[in-house]
Amino acid sequence: MSSTSKGGILKSEATYFFVLELASAFVLSAAHNVLFFVLDIKLIATSFAQFFFTFLFLKLIHFANYIPQAHIPKKVILPAAGAKLLEVQIGSLANSHNRTGELYLVKIFDFLFAGCVLFYFSSRQNGKALTKTDCWLVAPLAIAVSISWLEPGQIEYTGVSLISAFILPFSRALSFILLKNSMDFMGKGHINAFMLDYTRLVTILLFIPALLSYSMSSVEVTASWESIDYVLMSLSFIFMICNLYSQLWLTLSLSPNVYLVFENSRNLLASCAQWIIQNMAHPSLIAFGAKLVGFSSIFRIWTRS
Repeated sequence: MSSTSKGGILKSEATYFFVLELASAFVLSAAHNVLFFVLDIKLIATSFAQFFFTFLFLKLIHFANYIPQAHIPKKVILPAAGAKLLEVQIGSLANSHNRTGELYLVKIFDFLFAGCVLFYFSSRQNGKALTKTDCWLVAPLAIAVSISWLEPGQIEYTGVSLISAFILPFSRALSFILLKNSMDFMGKGHINAFMLDYTRLVTILLFIPALLSYSMSSVEVTASWESIDYVLMSLSFIFMICNLYSQLWLTLSLSPNVYLVFENSRNLLASCAQWIIQNMAHPSLIAFGAKLVGFSSIFRIWTRS
């Protein structure tokens, strides 16, 4: 596969940030469950907290002179921040946490995100277009990973969440494309400075929706607390920073096809983890076959890279 990650240093960095994102996402999902079921903090509020803590982390690094000064025009980065706001709003409707099965529905439509990204970046005329080989390698993986979440006994949805789950991958693709285009305008040398301004703008845009969401939350007086809940609550800001920073690094540093391989690999592992957590309570032969195809696709991509 033609990718920027073929360089030795960048490949090792990409592997490091992928593992960091994978590990932090696993722990952060548990922290999100605690925040929702104990404190009734929903996705919009947790997304604001994630961008806010990451911004504080980057600002701290900036004060330590590890991030160079860079003038980034607001008109370059604002569309990407606005698209992220739209993505979070739609995501909160698609997966409200009131029904755990809504996550399966969201993941089933994920192949549309990959399709939009592949279509856009394969049709570019600036010399950076993806080749047909890149697309044909990634597309089977994306479709197989989406089908690997097809568990009829687990899927739950409402009319709003169904429509939102269908629209969500398109909003994610818009956010991804605008973010990549903004970074291309600035150049790879300003990646941390770009993250600093991007997280600042998204934090500002999410503040009012997060405040409204938090004001409508209600904490049950009889809510039970366990020691692990206190640990996840107190350390959740670390998981948020690690997850968002690694996610942004992978998005901004890798070519679109390589990023899609990493993302779908993560989602495939997540679908396998769901089986383990639920003791394969509702196994599906279709999902099992899709998992096999997904791992075969990853092996095929790895052998050709």
